[in-house]
Amino acid sequence: MTSADAGTRKARKPSGFVSLLLLLTGSLLLYVSLPNLGEAARAATGEGTTGTFTAARLGCVGHGGHETCEWTGTFRSADGTVDREGVKLYGSGQDSFEAGERVAAVDVGNAGRVYGPGGSQEWIFTVLLLLAGYTVLAVVAGRHLAPPLPRPVRTPVPG
Repeated sequence: MTSADAGTRKARKPSGFVSLLLLLTGSLLLYVSLPNLGEAARAATGEGTTGTFTAARLGCVGHGGHETCEWTGTFRSADGTVDREGVKLYGSGQDSFEAGERVAAVDVGNAGRVYGPGGSQEWIFTVLLLLAGYTVLAVVAGRHLAPPLPRPVRTPVPG
């Protein structure tokens, strides 16, 4: 090591394999979250086609000692122009309804789901996925586009 190099040493180049994995991960997170952003925003605010949900059957799934239940039924718009069968009401639980019971609902454009008029908290997960994707891509960009910072070299103290 020369006297000019005594205070610094070259930073290692970022691993191409790790960067590729990060790039794929960030892209996948954006691919999953971006198309759902509009629906998540409408669901959060309860914007969409208003109507009624008629409960037909209860479906439950058990996992890890916990059971999650959701009602499936029919959605009919208030003006009668939209009639959708086999949709689930987001947030409905085991004790929410009895078969044949009707409640107010909003269709936000989600293919298999309608929401209560108060909206939902589903947008939080979508936004977290979006932020995670952008963060991962920013890390990859920073690793490859930013100039490397010199690392200090420890010099032994004469003793």
